[in-house]
Amino acid sequence: MLREGMLHADWCDRTMSMMREKQFEACERRLFAHPGICLFSPEATELDVPLLLECSYEEKEQRLVSLAELRARVMVRLPLEVLYTGVNEMQMLERLLINDGEMLITDWDDIGAAEALVRRLWCGFRADGEEWKLILPRELHEPLMTAMHSPLAMRARELLFRFDATIHGLLYIAGLLHSAQPLSVFLQEVMQRSDAVALQVAKRYLQSTFEYITDAQGDLILLHPGLADPYQMFRMQPVEGIFTLELSQELIAGGMNGLLPEEVPLHEALCGALQGAMRPEFELADAAEDLRMLAKQGVPYEELEAVMASMLVVLPTEKMKTALRQLHLCTPHWMGLRTALMQ
Repeated sequence: MLREGMLHADWCDRTMSMMREKQFEACERRLFAHPGICLFSPEATELDVPLLLECSYEEKEQRLVSLAELRARVMVRLPLEVLYTGVNEMQMLERLLINDGEMLITDWDDIGAAEALVRRLWCGFRADGEEWKLILPRELHEPLMTAMHSPLAMRARELLFRFDATIHGLLYIAGLLHSAQPLSVFLQEVMQRSDAVALQVAKRYLQSTFEYITDAQGDLILLHPGLADPYQMFRMQPVEGIFTLELSQELIAGGMNGLLPEEVPLHEALCGALQGAMRPEFELADAAEDLRMLAKQGVPYEELEAVMASMLVVLPTEKMKTALRQLHLCTPHWMGLRTALMQ
C-alpha cells in the first residue's frame, strides 16, 4: 500500500498504531477517487479509461490507451497474476465469488485488499452514503476461478508465505528496504521466470502487500509500518547508498517474529512496568510495541517519555522511566538495507 506523507510535529501522532489509522484514511480517499465503474462493465466507455488508469497499478504512458487494449492487458496478465496475490486479496476474491461478485466493505482491515483489487483493474468500487461496495465483474469470475484452482496455485501460496516472512523480517530489522533485491528473489525463487509480464506481476505484489514509497528514480522502497519518516532515514544514508548487512539466521528469525532476541527482556520489563496503568483506549502490548518502534527510529528519550505519558492514567513512575530508558538505550536502531538476502 502506498505510504502518503505524514508531517506531524508530535510523536504521539507518529506511533505505528496512529499511522495505521492514517494509512486506512489515505486508502479510503484513494478509493473514493475511483470513477465508480469497473473496467469490464458494459457501461464503461473510452472516457473512463484515463481515470481508471490513474487509479491503477498500470505504468503511466504518454500515448492514449483504448478500452479494448486495457481490457486485453488485464486478461493476458490475469492467469499468472492471480497466483501471486496477497492473502487478504485472495480471501476477498473468494468472498466475492461466493457472493456473486459483490460485497460490502464493513471492516477497516479489508480496505487495503479492496484497494489492491481495484488497482489491479479487477474490481470496481462504489460508495453510496455509508455503504461501500466492491464489485467483481462477471466476465472475470470464470478465469479467476480457473486460475485459483490450477495445479500451480498451492505451490505458489507456499512460496509466497516464505517470501513474505523473509521480507517482513528484514523490514523489522532494517526499517526500509530497496525493492531491487526482493524483486529479483521474487522472480527467481517464487515465480521462477523473469519476462516482462512476470516483472509487472512481481512489482504489483510488492505494492499490494507492503507499505512503500518511491524514490527519485521511481523505484519502490518497502517500509516497515512503524517507520514514521523514511525520508529522514534517506538523508542519514552515506553517499554510496543504503548499507549492506550480512544477516544471521537468529537475526532473521527474530525479525520474522517481530521481536529480536535482545529486545525480549526490554519488552517484558516495559510491559511489567506499564501493567495496570494504561488508558482504556490503549492495549498494553500495542503500546509497548509502539514505544519500541519509536526507539528503533532513534527518537530522543524526552519525546519517548512524552509518548508514554500520553498512554497512561497516572504520571510515569520511576520504574516506568527506568524500563523506558533501557528500551531507548538498548533497542537496535533502524538503518535501512539495500542488500540483505544472503545465504
